[in-house]
Amino acid sequence: MQEILNKPIRDLGLKIEASPLQRLVQQLYRELEQKRLLKFRPLCYLSDEWGCPSGEPVIGIPFYLANADLSHLEQQMNDLEDTREIMMYLRHEAGHAFNYAYKLHQTPEWKQLFGSFRRPYHDNYRPIPFSRNFVRHLAGWYAQKHPDEDFAETFAVWLTPRSAWRKRYRGWGAMAKLQYMNRIARKLGNADPLRRRGRTDITVDEMEATVSEFYQRVNDEVPLVDLALDTDLRDIFDASKRRKTAKPAHQFLHAQKKAVVDKVAYWTGAQRPLIKKLIEVIEKRIEELSLFADSGREPEHLIQITVYVTALAMNYTARGKFVHP
Repeated sequence: MQEILNKPIRDLGLKIEASPLQRLVQQLYRELEQKRLLKFRPLCYLSDEWGCPSGEPVIGIPFYLANADLSHLEQQMNDLEDTREIMMYLRHEAGHAFNYAYKLHQTPEWKQLFGSFRRPYHDNYRPIPFSRNFVRHLAGWYAQKHPDEDFAETFAVWLTPRSAWRKRYRGWGAMAKLQYMNRIARKLGNADPLRRRGRTDITVDEMEATVSEFYQRVNDEVPLVDLALDTDLRDIFDASKRRKTAKPAHQFLHAQKKAVVDKVAYWTGAQRPLIKKLIEVIEKRIEELSLFADSGREPEHLIQITVYVTALAMNYTARGKFVHP
C-alpha cells in the first residue's frame, strides 16, 4: 500500500478495461440499448472525480474504482461507492452526456421545462424539500441544483430499470419532464448525435499527483467545524460505563457512520463531505469525552444522533452555520 501512496497516479497504469468498472459501463450501454437509444454510447474515462465536462458528451469516473487497493483506500478515507451507487452516478452522468450530444438544452421545449442552461451554477444551493416538481435520484434533492442537473436526474430515473416512474411520479409536476424524456428518446433513438465525440477533462494519464497527495488535497478542501457539542452529546450517549451492556459510544457511531451520512445528505441537501466531516468531529469528541452507549438502547441512540446531525445540517443549509449565538 505504501508503494501505491507514493506513486504518481498517472504511473499506475489504470484502465477501465479488465477492471471491475468494465462490466458496469457495459451495463450502462445495455440499458441505453434497451431504451432504444441505439446511436448514443458516451465515452467513459478515468478521472479525478465523477463528472461530465460542460457541453462534452463524455463521462469521467473516479480512478480509484478501477483498482482494488485504491478502492480499499478510498473506503478508509471516505465512503466507497457500491455497485448500486456507481450505476446511479453512471446514469446521471449519461443524462448530461445525452443532453450535450443532442444539444437539447438549446431547444425551446427543454428551456421551458427545465429552465435556462445559462443560469449560474452554485455548489451550495437551497433546495425546497419534498417538491414534486423534481424527480428524486441522487442525494440532497440534487435535481434542484441547476436545470442541467434537473435534466440529468430526470434522464437517470427514466433510464433505471424497473423504476416504475409512471406510477411513482403520477400527479407530480416532474411527470411532464419524464414524459418529455420518453418522447425525445423515441424521436432520437436512431438519430446520430449532433456532437458525437467530446473533449475529456483531466484524465488519469495526466494526473501527476501521487495518491497520497491526491487524498491530502481532497481532505484539505473540506472545512473543519468548531462546535460546542459536549452537553448535547452527553444527553444522547448517557449510558453508565458500569453497565454490562455499555460500549464505547464512538465505536457505535463509527459503525453507523455511512448510513447516517447517506440519509442526512439525502434528506437535507447539505453537501456530503460536510456531513461526513461533521460526523467525524462528533465521533472524535465522543471518544475524548469517554461517552458510552447502551447496547440495549442502540435504536434510541441512533435515532437521537441522526436527528441531531439532521438539525445541524438543516441549520447550515438555511443559514450557512451549524450553530448560531
